[in-house]
Amino acid sequence: MTITTEDRAALLKEGVLVHSVHHYETHPTQLFVTAPDEEHALEAVSARLGAAVDVNVCGDAPREVRPRRCTGHMEREAGRLQLRYDMQRDEHMDEILVAEDDERVVVFATVCTPIDPQLGDVVGCPYHVHLDRPLGERVVFDAVARAPVPYFNVYDGIWDRVEAQRAASDRTG
Repeated sequence: MTITTEDRAALLKEGVLVHSVHHYETHPTQLFVTAPDEEHALEAVSARLGAAVDVNVCGDAPREVRPRRCTGHMEREAGRLQLRYDMQRDEHMDEILVAEDDERVVVFATVCTPIDPQLGDVVGCPYHVHLDRPLGERVVFDAVARAPVPYFNVYDGIWDRVEAQRAASDRTG
């Protein structure tokens, strides 16, 4: 079964946003939608596409803001702290909150993420925050994981990563 642009537009006019379609040989087509009213969404999809579609209503919006743990930190220059977060396709950083005292710097991040359950490969991404003063001996603590954030030196192994990317690029292109 093919979901056309016209199908998507007609459903959107009904307040139903199609954000993911998955086709399987052994199962019915799976359609992931968001809509303010689940019952109306199921009725609208059935009226437009028939009963041969397995519809999953994933809330009332195609994206949500969720907390994300910090995977690493490094002070790139005095007072500028690089934080690393694992991200996937179509995600973006919403906000990083920082609270400082004499012993630690506490970070809390939220990421805007699609509801689609099949996001793709994880990539470690850097984000920078400015501190009131240099980090010094203070511990960076993640409020989401409720644990210290490990130190991550971006320069360690950089040439190995560059060579691996070059080799992968040479194989594909």
